Amino acid sequence: MSAVLPIQSRVPNDDYRAIDAINITLLKELKRSPQHFRHARTTPKVSKPLTLGTAAHCATLEPERFGRDYAIWSYRTESGRMSPRTGKRWDEFCLAHADRTIITEDESCEALAIAQTVRADPVAAKYLAAGEPEVTMQWSLAGRPCKGRVDWLTLQETDVLVGLKTARDCRPFIFGAAAAKLGYHLQWAWYFDGFVAATGRTPRMIEIVVESAAPYAVAVYVIPDDILAQGREEYEDLLQQLALCESRNEWPGPAETELVLSLPSWVYGTDEDISELGLEA
Repeated sequence: MSAVLPIQSRVPNDDYRAIDAINITLLKELKRSPQHFRHARTTPKVSKPLTLGTAAHCATLEPERFGRDYAIWSYRTESGRMSPRTGKRWDEFCLAHADRTIITEDESCEALAIAQTVRADPVAAKYLAAGEPEVTMQWSLAGRPCKGRVDWLTLQETDVLVGLKTARDCRPFIFGAAAAKLGYHLQWAWYFDGFVAATGRTPRMIEIVVESAAPYAVAVYVIPDDILAQGREEYEDLLQQLALCESRNEWPGPAETELVLSLPSWVYGTDEDISELGLEA
């Protein structure tokens, strides 16, 4: 792809990965340790098995690609169960569909059900009615090349950057806790700032969250300024830490000396405290 264009849609994954720039997924490795960051930057990741979230993401935002790029393994045993993905028949199927991603019939049905539910949700649908999927952005921070890949750019009078995530529970308290743990706020701030840098325009930030099991409940969240400010502060701290590691060529792990182990506070709490966290007593 051309490195001149700061924003493009539908850039192939391989082309996006080939862009020599830092992204937020890599930068967040610093939260674990500089050692983990350096390993992630220099060691190609081994492809993981397709997740339901990945398939649902494609079926929702790029249905034409879902039908073109995915092959459905639908063979079943005499008892009606899905045939195991082993043996001669499986090997022949893989060979015949070497240029496509293979998922089972059950996985396909679930991904399509999620996509249908999201598209039927009146709040989510207004953002997905017109727009572009997989929007790649390139910009620079203090001379450092940066990149980001937004799930969806809504084409309205106001630019809206839309994310789509599957979750076990889309309720505000539960998803908010998961978002904080997984560092989604850094991601939202990174994309927001990248879009501003690449286009000179200020977008709205929306996250569509759909549960990964029936009835596939949907919640649509507006990402407010205070969350973006927190994410920005954290990713800027990580960039400063990265610059220091680079200048010293030092990449320490998470524990440079011996530590005293401590347990999380909920271990010492009551059953009521545990239930509030969504855990089973």
